[in-house]
Amino acid sequence: MTSKNYSGPMPFDCDTSYNPTIEVLKYIGSISYLVPGCVLHFLILKSILLTRKDYFKNSSFFTLFTMDSIASIMSILLDVFFGRLFLYVSPLCPIVGPYFWYPSMILKIYYYVLVHTRFAKAVAQIFMVLNRMTCVLVPTFYTTIWNKLIPISVAMILLVPFGGTWYLLLTPRYFVIPSYGGFAVIYIRTVDWAAVSLFQSIYYLTALGFTVICTTITLYSLILLRVRVKSAEKSLCFTSMFISFIFLLVAATQICYIACLECRPSPYLFSAQFLAFDAFSVGSAVILVLNNSQLRDSIFSPSKNEDRVFRASTNNSFTSHVKI
Repeated sequence: MTSKNYSGPMPFDCDTSYNPTIEVLKYIGSISYLVPGCVLHFLILKSILLTRKDYFKNSSFFTLFTMDSIASIMSILLDVFFGRLFLYVSPLCPIVGPYFWYPSMILKIYYYVLVHTRFAKAVAQIFMVLNRMTCVLVPTFYTTIWNKLIPISVAMILLVPFGGTWYLLLTPRYFVIPSYGGFAVIYIRTVDWAAVSLFQSIYYLTALGFTVICTTITLYSLILLRVRVKSAEKSLCFTSMFISFIFLLVAATQICYIACLECRPSPYLFSAQFLAFDAFSVGSAVILVLNNSQLRDSIFSPSKNEDRVFRASTNNSFTSHVKI
């Protein structure tokens, strides 16, 4: 029944061994931070792209973060309104599950976009740490360098994930299986060796390598060498470092998945991967707002008086640098 060409129904029985109340509480617990995090990402994008566009457009880091933020929003929305909803809200399983016994484009779109956005975040992470490293290593030429690199970086954040998701576009069928009282989406492999776990390891571990190297150099330059950069840029350097520390959690769970075969079926590792990526998606927005007073004021204090202060404090913040 799992033949690659099979197009008939794939029925399943929902697992009733899970306590519905506990599973629903898991969902409520998840959305209690995912939804506020998503809203915060929207507010950040509104400030960068609309209300404060004139002030943030000169910052290459904010351009990169915009790409990361869009990927985070898409990932969170897919989890809140599909993935976590049907995984944990078990009363929906017998009602909604039968609709996916037959081939469904909804499953394909959901699964593909979810994987693509997660790989896009890994690529964006690479460019953000590279951006901060060049800021402290070559402050004089930093703006010139990134004026040329930003179009390339944006294109790569959009396109490089296809290198790890192409086989999902070829997959003939996606279907659902019972999981945690609800159901989860899986796919039938078209190419036997190509799997999400394989490419996820490649993307995340590559991003981990860049993160460790670039963040170490940035931190060393700022603290030990005391490289002088504009205060706005220094704030973004520490923002990137904090985001990188959260990414280390994501990479750690992926390393556990690779190195510990007996751990893979463990619900604890499954939960750890969920929580780590949630922290990566939501935490990036929280960290940026906490560390950047201009962005924070533009989101939470958009009064006319504060607007004048904002104009004075951000003028040319991202267009000039001072070196030792």
